[in-house]
Amino acid sequence: MSRSTEQNRSLLQVQNLEASYQNVIRVLHGVNLHVYKGECVALLGGNGAGKTTTLKSISGMLEGEGSITGGSVLLDGEDVTGHPAHKMVARGLVHVLEGRYVFPDLSVHENLLMGAYTRRDRDRVDGDMDGVFGYFPRLKERLKVQAGYLSGGEQQMLAIGRALMARPKILLLDEPSMGLAPILVREVFDIVNRIRKEENVTMLLVEQNARMALQLADRGYLIETGSIVLHGTAEELRENPRLQEVYFGGMHH
Repeated sequence: MSRSTEQNRSLLQVQNLEASYQNVIRVLHGVNLHVYKGECVALLGGNGAGKTTTLKSISGMLEGEGSITGGSVLLDGEDVTGHPAHKMVARGLVHVLEGRYVFPDLSVHENLLMGAYTRRDRDRVDGDMDGVFGYFPRLKERLKVQAGYLSGGEQQMLAIGRALMARPKILLLDEPSMGLAPILVREVFDIVNRIRKEENVTMLLVEQNARMALQLADRGYLIETGSIVLHGTAEELRENPRLQEVYFGGMHH
């Protein structure tokens, strides 16, 4: 495929992205990746490889910790490099941070409403909330409960549900399986897969659990020390000896 068609079709295009913390420590050294509309792309790598920094650089969440020092982020062909998070959300790019980031003192209901704060079509918010309950019935049962009292799995569901309330075109998911029991990981991934198919949401997924990520994803990238070192279809990456050795041996470097 020629470069020009690739750019026409990419919903998200990251070109030569560089980022540093405190303007001193370079974390990303020219990251290149693209995500087509309707695709799920996995970003794999060990701890400290730059996965989370890549997502935060794209979504405008790097503020206060670090900054983009080079390269560009294009959303739907438009340069959005360094735009603040609320502007990215309004444009349809929503980031579910790692660690099940919810507002602990607010109820489940209030957390979900917070997800819709950038929207103008207030009349459709209730319908969307019903949609979230369709995916996560447990959240409906706990509607009035403060999010801080939910289990880890329920908080992860709430974080994803809240992101859906913003009607995302593209969802950035950071480590949805982190700290969850295997049976819950399976459940969360099954629901994410359903959301993707039914809502037609494009996804960029960061995940330590490479096996699970590549079951969900169409394509994947491997990042090591701030650079993309491998790229291929999910099938190609599953069969790649380098990946198998490090990421499927149950060992995480």
